[in-house]
Amino acid sequence: MNIQFTAKTFTSAAALIADHAAVRRRLFNPPKPKPVIAPPVSVVVKRQTSRDDLQQHDAHVMAYRRWQMVSANGPCSAHILERCEQEGMPYGLVTGPCRQKHIARFRQKLMWEIKTMIKPSASLPEIGRLFGGRDHTTVLHGVRQHAKRISHEPQA
Repeated sequence: MNIQFTAKTFTSAAALIADHAAVRRRLFNPPKPKPVIAPPVSVVVKRQTSRDDLQQHDAHVMAYRRWQMVSANGPCSAHILERCEQEGMPYGLVTGPCRQKHIARFRQKLMWEIKTMIKPSASLPEIGRLFGGRDHTTVLHGVRQHAKRISHEPQA
C-alpha cells in the first residue's frame, strides 16, 4: 500500500483514517439526483346529466323533460311525478340517493303503490330503475316495509 502524504500534516492515525473515510464517501457515494416532479395535469370531468337538472331550466324545458320521462316510462313515472307534486317532495330527492327517513319512507310508499295498484305486473328491477337504478332487493324491501307499516296502523 502506497500512501503519500501531502502538505497536510496529520497529527494522528485517527485523523488520517477520518480523512480517508471522507474521500471514500465523496468518491463512492455520489449525491442522489433530485426527483423530477411533473407539473399537475388538469383533468376535466364531465358531469352526467340527471333528473336534478330539471330545476336549472325554464318552465317549458322542465315540462318537456317531464313529458319525455312520462312518455318513456308510462304510467309509473306519471304516478311518481304526480305524488311528488301532491306531497311537495322534490322528484330528484325521491329518485336520488337520499337516505333521510321521511324521504325513504315516501319512496317505499310509492314503490308499494306502483307494485300493488298502478302496475302489478311490473317487475322489481323495472320499479328499481324508476327510482334511480335501485336494486330489485331494495324494491322488495320497500314494498314489504310499507305493507308492514299499513298493516300495523290502527283502523278508523
